[in-house]
Amino acid sequence: MAITPDLMDTTRIQRTMKVLPYQEAKAGTARFIEESLGESSEVTDWDLSFDEYIEEHKNSRLLFCWYAKGIGIVFSPSDHHGVWAMQREGIKGKGILPDYALEVLERIAKEKALA
Repeated sequence: MAITPDLMDTTRIQRTMKVLPYQEAKAGTARFIEESLGESSEVTDWDLSFDEYIEEHKNSRLLFCWYAKGIGIVFSPSDHHGVWAMQREGIKGKGILPDYALEVLERIAKEKALA
């Protein structure tokens, strides 16, 4: 699964975008990693990279929004980088945000005076 322009729900993004406190981001990332393990008890480097992203932005402003139904995004307007996680229709996934999505997200963040 990938983040594609046809999934982008800008109305939902505008309505749900908010500043994400570090503790909330940390807890959410840990919960998602734990839930995505399923029967496997081994955390991968890919899983840990999402936790590392939150740690690296501990002192930065992180924003959260729902990109589409079941797809959450955490991103940092200051370094033009972000991650997404999805749980919908029995499918789970996560990845790094593509540039076209960041452009839209950063524009909306500026409009809402969050960036």
